[in-house]
Amino acid sequence: MTYDDSATDIYIDPRGHLVERIDMAGQEVHLHYRDIPESDITTVHGIRVTTPLRTVIDIASDGDAENLALMVGNCLGRGLFTVEEAWARISEPDMADDPGAQMLRGLLTRMEGAA
Repeated sequence: MTYDDSATDIYIDPRGHLVERIDMAGQEVHLHYRDIPESDITTVHGIRVTTPLRTVIDIASDGDAENLALMVGNCLGRGLFTVEEAWARISEPDMADDPGAQMLRGLLTRMEGAA
């Protein structure tokens, strides 16, 4: 892969986190910089990645409620996390103002009301 440093752009996202946009071999890549607790990290094939639940929280606010419902339904159906685990994670202090956690909170509340 080739790294083109002339195509680097650094900005602050709506959540207040540093993001670096780079071009790698013609593909635009966004590198998000933020502190993530170890509880939100797992290893897949030797690579450290965020857990499925953390990934859903992080990308939830980039889409709409319908896409979030599809993502969460898929994750629940595949056993990647449970409703109880989702509630526990978004109830932690670091998720109080997180936009993705707020969207997930709303979805889980609607799901409970529909049950």
